[in-house]
Amino acid sequence: ELDMLSDIFEYTDSDNAAEYVKEMDVKKGAAILSRMETDALVEVLQKIEKAKKKILVELMDDDVRHDIEMIASFDEDEIGSRMTTNCIVIRENLTVKQAMSSLVEQAAKNDNISTIFMVTEDQTFFVVTQSQKFYGAIDLKDLIIARQDRSLDDLVVTSYPYVYAEEDIDDCIEELKDYSEASIPVLDNDNRLLGVITSS
Repeated sequence: ELDMLSDIFEYTDSDNAAEYVKEMDVKKGAAILSRMETDALVEVLQKIEKAKKKILVELMDDDVRHDIEMIASFDEDEIGSRMTTNCIVIRENLTVKQAMSSLVEQAAKNDNISTIFMVTEDQTFFVVTQSQKFYGAIDLKDLIIARQDRSLDDLVVTSYPYVYAEEDIDDCIEELKDYSEASIPVLDNDNRLLGVITSS
């Protein structure tokens, strides 16, 4: 039921979704919002008064809270304020088989899987962290048909387009329209991957 409601909220006007959340029990509201895409979630939260918003955010999972606080830290005219963290991120130096395992694991939370984004390997971490720099992207179709023992370096497109989170939306919207990719990575000033901008 919560998943169904979060889907409805995602496709409802953010003003209407915010009105429904205001009428709901805060725990239920937080549970529904936590299941939404982060960009849609931030939009709904912007329409809710400060005190209730604070309670809702506190009731959310740590990783969801971290993502929305990061997105909310950008001005509304910056492209970072429109991104979502719904994307698959893997580190370099994996085999095709390891990358597929990571994809399956992440797909439970992130359904934006047609493009997989790769970050540089950081020897101090065994999981993907936001301290790793954007390296390139792999098309899901290429990953599926590749031999299991093949290196991902053969598949990655290192010239994949990206935008910086602090770029002005009006300045880069035309550039984004020129790209045929369904999602474009959003980086911080140190080239770390923060999230993606989707075509929608």
